[in-house]
Amino acid sequence: MIPFCLIYGLAGFLLSESIIACQFIVPDRVKRFSKGLNRLLLFIPVLAIPVFAVLFLFVLKGRFYERLCHATLLLALWLCATRSYWFLISFFKSCRILPLSILGVIGFTAMAVYLTPLDRYAETIHSFFGPVSILAGAILLLVFYIAAFLCRPRT
Repeated sequence: MIPFCLIYGLAGFLLSESIIACQFIVPDRVKRFSKGLNRLLLFIPVLAIPVFAVLFLFVLKGRFYERLCHATLLLALWLCATRSYWFLISFFKSCRILPLSILGVIGFTAMAVYLTPLDRYAETIHSFFGPVSILAGAILLLVFYIAAFLCRPRT
């Protein structure tokens, strides 16, 4: 239950970063890098679907639903960590965004690393929530896209 609460607490930080970032303009020195990283972040899930499909169909046998839930949650955690890193790079001189960005990068990365082994994920998240555990990743992906599309900083 604690990792689940931490994940959604960090999701709140991501939304806070996005809302605060709407007020700022991306500096010219990082504009090209930030645009490229932002586009890449938006299309990674589209690229991940065929990769996961091949892995699940041909390589990883057994425990399909558990692996699907695990992959969805980890994809969302890494996307949110990278989005927080994007905020850190894009608005490094902003004292309002910097602490949230640092906390987001550390928190999302720590949760992703902690939950990367499938057995640990099964013990902490999947065994507690069962079939509903896919919602953890789906809701976090939804929060990521809300933060990405509704709260875009000015470039």
